[in-house]
Amino acid sequence: MISSRNTTAAPDIQQATSAERILSTALDLFAVKGYDATAVREICEAAGITKPTLYHFYGSKDGVLQALVRTGFLQFRGLVDAALATPGSFRQRVKVMARSVFESASRKPRFWRFMHSVIWAPPGTALPQTESCTQFYDGVVGALALAADEAVLQGEIAPGPTDVRMLILMGAISETATGYVIAGKPELTPELADELVDVIIDGWSRVGGR
Repeated sequence: MISSRNTTAAPDIQQATSAERILSTALDLFAVKGYDATAVREICEAAGITKPTLYHFYGSKDGVLQALVRTGFLQFRGLVDAALATPGSFRQRVKVMARSVFESASRKPRFWRFMHSVIWAPPGTALPQTESCTQFYDGVVGALALAADEAVLQGEIAPGPTDVRMLILMGAISETATGYVIAGKPELTPELADELVDVIIDGWSRVGGR
């Protein structure tokens, strides 16, 4: 009985390990060599799996790419949603978001470099369609915009053009993280995240106090 249960469970553990190893290996190769220059054979050899195993889980190299992109979008949206669900003022919740983004970019620069290449890929490349990137971005900005509008109603910040404010906020956070991922600076510290948010939201506040 014990032997039978172990025999049944082992393939599930191996499958999960293989699937995750494929994504991790592909991410490293895509981030360094680029998607088009990376062959399925290279992914399989580096991951220690066979081509049929990759095709079983993801169907193709494009399937691996799509899985990585979905994972990236979901992780970023998770950071935003978790920050906005944190108790506190709008300013405090945005600081949590900025800190989380900076911490993630510091820990996983290759992943962020890869996602940057996807989002800014020229039209007509083999990378995911712009529509999926747009839907993801609109969802993130929409959640932040709703929180900002609620902050206006609560008197935390003064009324103002929400769409422009979102451009400023998202641009500042993403540009800072991208600078680190690409050039290694600035250092993505919690203090920098807080200061960046304070400078922005002070400009939206009636009295500019923290």
